[in-house]
Amino acid sequence: MSKYDLFRRRIAPIAFGIAIVFIARDMCNKHERTHATFVLTYGAAEPTVKTVDAELWMNGEQVSMFHRAALQGRIGSTHFTGSLPDTDGELRIDVELFSGDHRHAVHRVHVDEGATVTVPLELDLK
Repeated sequence: MSKYDLFRRRIAPIAFGIAIVFIARDMCNKHERTHATFVLTYGAAEPTVKTVDAELWMNGEQVSMFHRAALQGRIGSTHFTGSLPDTDGELRIDVELFSGDHRHAVHRVHVDEGATVTVPLELDLK
C-alpha cells in the first residue's frame, strides 16, 4: 500500500470526521449567545446630537458596531440589538454635536438574556 492510498483510505476519513465534529460543535454553541437591546438616551441634550457611533467590546474584541445620524435636525430614538458572546463588556460611544464638538464616553455594561440596557448620555454630552 502506497502512502497516497494510506492517506486516502485511513487518514482522510478521520480528518474529515474531526472537521465535521468541530463544525457541528460551533453550530450548536450559537444558541449560547446572549441577546440584548441597547438604548441610548440623550435627555435634554438630544437636540444637539448630530451623529452617534457605538462599539461594544467584550473579551478584548469588538463584537458590535452601531452608527446613527440625525435626520431633519433630530437624532430621535437610538437603539440597537446584539447577539453577544459574553455578559460583561464595554460600550464605547462617540457623539458628534451640531456645534462640531465631539464627545467620547465609555460605559461598562452587564447584559442578561433578552435584556434592554439603557445608557444615559446626557451628563456625557454637557
